[in-house]
Parts: sequence; structure tokens; C-alpha cells
Amino acid sequence: MNKKPEILVTPKDLAEIKLLAEAGADAFVVGSEKFMICGRGYFDDTEIEGAVELAHRLDKKIYLAVDAIFPNDLLEELATYLQIVEKIKFDGIRYADLGAYMLIKEAIPDIPLHFVDQMMLTNYETVNYWSDRGIHRIRIAPELTLEEILEIKARASCEVEILIQGASMMFTSRRKLVENYLDFQKSVGKGVEISKNENTLYDPERELYYPILENTHGTHIFSGADICMIDDLKELLVAGIDVLYIEGFTYDSENLIKLMMLYKMAIELAVVDPEKYLKVGMALYGEASKLQGKNRKIDRGFYYKPTIYKNQSKSSGFDL
Repeated sequence: MNKKPEILVTPKDLAEIKLLAEAGADAFVVGSEKFMICGRGYFDDTEIEGAVELAHRLDKKIYLAVDAIFPNDLLEELATYLQIVEKIKFDGIRYADLGAYMLIKEAIPDIPLHFVDQMMLTNYETVNYWSDRGIHRIRIAPELTLEEILEIKARASCEVEILIQGASMMFTSRRKLVENYLDFQKSVGKGVEISKNENTLYDPERELYYPILENTHGTHIFSGADICMIDDLKELLVAGIDVLYIEGFTYDSENLIKLMMLYKMAIELAVVDPEKYLKVGMALYGEASKLQGKNRKIDRGFYYKPTIYKNQSKSSGFDL
């Protein structure tokens, strides 16, 4: 029998925690706007305490995200923040910055740590480097193929988390780049466009809209299509992937809750009756596709294709 993984999601508020838990979520990520790189919603100190109490009352896990990129002054503020939240009974803390890692280890040495860098966790040696240093869980970079993910899981000595639904973060910078990008596009008079009203970058060649978020942590660009693996979980479950993450950034509450219900159904069916799951998989995929927002398609991400693109330079001799 396949192992049932944890279904993880980031909620918008306390009400969404309850609804997502009822729909099938096993765990939640919450955080402060000052220290969480981006989220569906942000929680102040009082709300975070309420979120932890609610999640535990519902017999769910809850993790604190401090996964921003930290300059010196913000790192000093994080040290103070950790002293404030140190007594809150989180089930783990998620980080992506090594300075944050050092402060967390000092302030709350016994708490499970999750390394969730969006770009760098691409091989089993890096995963086990962090596992050897006490990291409980790593989130694999989303631009890996299924074959690469399965090899990492087979060799990993800690929990492995992957993105199975939603947008992946393609780019992040502490600079606010939208205005500069608009000026550049205007100067060249062609190529992609940014719509200020919809906060998207449009690529006419691929007919994709890439969501752009600018916040206190800079500029973040997300993938033009949402990953959807609802009908293709068999190998992941057989391999024992520990955590399936649903990124709700591009979904409203109603559709995110419906997605959660679909994934709960899919996972339970895949674990209990794999043959039936294979028969109804495409129907589940079709139902998931109905929940997409404006200008949002679903696809397999990079699960079945490597991150290789057509070369724009004739002289290099390599495909990029």
C-alpha cells in the first residue's frame, strides 16, 4: 500500500484554515508580512497564535515561514521576532536564508526546520548536506523532472516536499523591477508587456500570463501556468514523497477549497485503490481545470520536460 503524504497549503486567514482543514488539508504555513517572502495572506502576532491554536484543535500541523531574503537590518529584526514567537508551539519553521537558519538554531534550537529555498535544492547531495545538519525537511526546487525528484527521494535522509498544484516562483529579487521593466519594453517597442491592473507579464509567443508580485521583499515572478499533478500521483506515492504542497497564490478561496477536496479524494483513492485511481484520474484533472482563474492554464510543469529552451544565440553551440 502506498504511503499517504501530508497535504500542505498556505491559508489566507483563520477562516480559511478551518475550511481547508475540513476539505482535506493536513498542514498549514503561516507567517508575518515582514519575514515571509510571499503568501496568500499574512498573520500578525495575535493572529498567528490563534492560527496555531486552531490548527492543533483540528489535529493539523502548522509551520511558521520566515523564508524571506534577509539583509542585515531585517536579520536583526528577525532575531527580535523569534524571541516573541519562541513560546508558540509551531510544528516547524520554514526558512530559505542561511542567516535566518543561524538565528533560528540559536533562538529555538529544538524546533524542526524546513529548508524551502525555491532554487537551490536540485540534487541529493545538497539535500543530505542539510539533513546532516539537522534539517527535518527540504522542499525540492520545482524545475526538476519526475525522474530527478524520485532519485532525490531515494537517496534523501530527510523528509522531501514537492509542489504538485499551483504556480511556481520563477524569479525573485529584492529590487522593485516592474517600473524599470516597463521602461525597457517601451524603449525597444516589442516583446512582452506588463499590465499594471492585473499584475501580469504577458508573453505573446507562448500566450501565457506570468503573475508578478511586488511587496516589501522586492519583485517576484510566477510561472505562466499552474502545475497540476492530480491524476499522476502514483509514482510519487510509491516513492514515499512525504509532503505534497498546493500553492494557492493564483486561486480564490472557493476554488482553492474545491481543489483541496479533489486532492484529498485523489490521494485517498490512489492509496486504497490504485487501479480505480488510474481510471478516474483524467476526470479529476478535468475537474481541476475548471477551477482555474482568468488567463491561467494547467500543465505538468517540468515533471516531464527538462529546463532547456531554444538558444537565442547562434554562436554558443548550446541549447539554453
